[in-house]
Amino acid sequence: MRKLNRFVYTYLLLLPLFALIGVPVFAQEVLDCEKTLDQEPYFVRHKSGAKDQALLRDIEILKRCGNFSPVDSAFLKGNMLGMLMLQEVRAGKPATYRTLVNFFENFRKTAEYKDFSYGLALYRKIGTKKVNLEDWAVDQELFVRMGFTVNDLEDFKAFIFRPEHADLSYLKVFSKYMNEIEGMRVDK
Repeated sequence: MRKLNRFVYTYLLLLPLFALIGVPVFAQEVLDCEKTLDQEPYFVRHKSGAKDQALLRDIEILKRCGNFSPVDSAFLKGNMLGMLMLQEVRAGKPATYRTLVNFFENFRKTAEYKDFSYGLALYRKIGTKKVNLEDWAVDQELFVRMGFTVNDLEDFKAFIFRPEHADLSYLKVFSKYMNEIEGMRVDK
């Protein structure tokens, strides 16, 4: 009987310890950015798809440790990161997270970045905005920035203001416009 009590007592003492060891920890991973930034990202050595968990982890590390803005997030895609990394490595820099973070810190200081940022904001605004003849003089700026000529703008304007496009956003109308142009190609 005494052995049984000792077993129960020991079991009761160890039960909370086993419970703590066996319980998965759901807290966010603690990242030491100073150490992590000097590591090579997964995507450098592996061909990965957009849904690849390791690539998503690379992007999460860059977001956490890189002080990225919403504009910068447009670049956080596997193929874009790969191109940027290749460019930096060819320039003699190491293939690390820090190299990408430094690239963006320097890129943010350029006129190209300011222009890209402005264009992206304009694109997002136009993307959700419904077509409107009264605002066309201002709204056409995005399409000019995309390289539309005067003739392209006139053709697109005529397309936009067809009655079937009245309730669509500029982005949806642009997609329909490009599909219609593609359908008229003779070299298909």
